[in-house]
Amino acid sequence: MNITFLLILIITMLIIVFLFTKMVYKKNNYNNNDVEQRVNYYLSTHLNDNIKTDKKITLDELKLNRDSTEIYVSPFEELLIKTNNENKTFNIILGDVRKPNYNLELCKTRNVISRNSVILRCLNLNRHWNNYYNRPKDIPYDKKENKIFWRGTTTGSKDNPANRFTLIEKWFNKNKNIDIGLSGICHGKDDYNKYVKGSINTTKFLKYKYILSIEGNDKDSGINWKLNSNSLVLMAKPNVVSWLMEDKLIPDFHYVLLKDDFSDLEEKLEWCNNNQDKCKEMIKNANKYMSQFSDITKEEEIEIKVINKYFEILNNIENK
Repeated sequence: MNITFLLILIITMLIIVFLFTKMVYKKNNYNNNDVEQRVNYYLSTHLNDNIKTDKKITLDELKLNRDSTEIYVSPFEELLIKTNNENKTFNIILGDVRKPNYNLELCKTRNVISRNSVILRCLNLNRHWNNYYNRPKDIPYDKKENKIFWRGTTTGSKDNPANRFTLIEKWFNKNKNIDIGLSGICHGKDDYNKYVKGSINTTKFLKYKYILSIEGNDKDSGINWKLNSNSLVLMAKPNVVSWLMEDKLIPDFHYVLLKDDFSDLEEKLEWCNNNQDKCKEMIKNANKYMSQFSDITKEEEIEIKVINKYFEILNNIENK
């Protein structure tokens, strides 16, 4: 090997190392910015004199509710212990949140116009994320049936925008290509028994090209796996947001936007059937959006940053 060749090889290797290092730096810098943006989103705090922090409780007081809220309390306790915050007091809402909330409280979901609610990932994690991290059996889009499909229970209220009852009453057995029905009855809404078609697993759900996401008591518990599937999601603009950051989804880019009264369902079905390439593109966009949640370690790190920042904010308010 002559000296000239050796020098060229060394220079080439140095260039490759330099370019690789630069690429890694840019990637890490982007990820750091992305993490910071998401932390700020989940905090959603607008510090002012009107913030209320007068409902604070201890972990021991919270654990008195363990029997009825195990899916919330145990993972939250683990998060506090992991971050050495188990001896601090806090505000928390256990369960579904739909109405606007203006207190500085920890929660699973918040209304899109809430100002100070802080979203955590760990609250009822399995219900919302199990079918995302353990993706249901799916089939290619082109092999799916050209139908709009939905099943769900009688959660929510007729007073809510884009509610399930409006959907059912308008479209139940009205169009052979719009298969809408209830999987079961809950909350004593027995008047809707005539709309029950029975429960169905996610694999059968994914036989259809077009699947609806309809909010219930708060978010649609299935929206996470729906957006991560090979089917196209149709839904109204979200009124409730969670760790998924539903209001960051772009209408007619990540999903097909529907009117709150679902009067345009047939029209949107026809559009989808006539624009298959655009439908596939939206599915790709939705899948890409969902990919940001795929790194469990990263998600846990973001939640740790959120809870630590929350206690920092509480401390700053108290020391004003």
